[in-house]
Amino acid sequence: MLQQTRVPTVLNYYPRFLHRFPDPASLAEAPEDEVLKLWEGLGYYSRARNLMRGAKYICEHFHGELPSEPDLLLEIPGIGPYMAGAIASLAFDKPAPAVDGNCIRIYCRLHALPLIPAEGSTYKEIYSRVLADIPEDAPGDFNEALMDLGSLICTPKSPKCETCPLNDQCSAFLLGKQEDFPLKKEKKATPIEEHTILKIFTGDKILVRKRPSTGLLAGLYELIDLPGNLTHAEVQTWLLENFPALASQCELKSGSAPAASDTTKGFPLDESAPDIRPLGKSRHVFSHLRWEMIGYEIHLNAADKNTQKKLIANASELGEIVSPKEYQALAFASALRAYR
Repeated sequence: MLQQTRVPTVLNYYPRFLHRFPDPASLAEAPEDEVLKLWEGLGYYSRARNLMRGAKYICEHFHGELPSEPDLLLEIPGIGPYMAGAIASLAFDKPAPAVDGNCIRIYCRLHALPLIPAEGSTYKEIYSRVLADIPEDAPGDFNEALMDLGSLICTPKSPKCETCPLNDQCSAFLLGKQEDFPLKKEKKATPIEEHTILKIFTGDKILVRKRPSTGLLAGLYELIDLPGNLTHAEVQTWLLENFPALASQCELKSGSAPAASDTTKGFPLDESAPDIRPLGKSRHVFSHLRWEMIGYEIHLNAADKNTQKKLIANASELGEIVSPKEYQALAFASALRAYR
């Protein structure tokens, strides 16, 4: 949970998650939707899926017990070199380096190393240096000290060098160039995607969809998500195209059915037309992408029971229709928080 997420946020999730899943077996047997619901709001949902995959692997290959050796830990899905080193040293007192961004930053400053953190050669260089320094009698304390030093004192910006216990040995500090290390990789412009989010009601039930099992926000639920920032008239057109049962209700006051070209002109609809309410704009920034969203709440009105059945059938072709109680139990991405 602490990967890419701040401690104060995790403190609200960890006890609840651990209470529900106290061991690998309970997590391995849990439905994915339940795990994602307990993870909802933490982001980076692949971490939750990796935990499930890892738990299943531990149960299948290690009789439900976490191994202590770094090489065996690395066999478990979701555990990489940093996590293997952290587990082996903190939990089992193995002299294994736990090299993360904090550790790389500390060592680059300590030795004035002109390295770029994201490059593979940087990891190898820092790993070898930590391995040479790590004490065999207290490897967990050493790794944890590096974690705390990097998060509290040797921070990316405005490091507190005056209070650092290593300032008399730090080459970057002695040179007065502590913020020049490690080297910074040139940032690329963040891609922007425009989305229109539709919260569609049929009666008191809500239309939702489950995202694909791979890719961004995989396996989470969403509302109807259309490309682009659509206008009210464009949303109206989309509704008439995807809910044919509305067409017979959305008539011009003259009594004639609207032509497809008329639907973008804001033609006068009768009282049984869909109720489209703007929910405003919202923005969500991922690590590699930015979503610019506009939302609408839509209530599909039916003049009679037969039309209502047709609307429900149309909606079922687009996703799932769930009750308010079921809706609250589903795991949604925090990107959609503004429209939930």
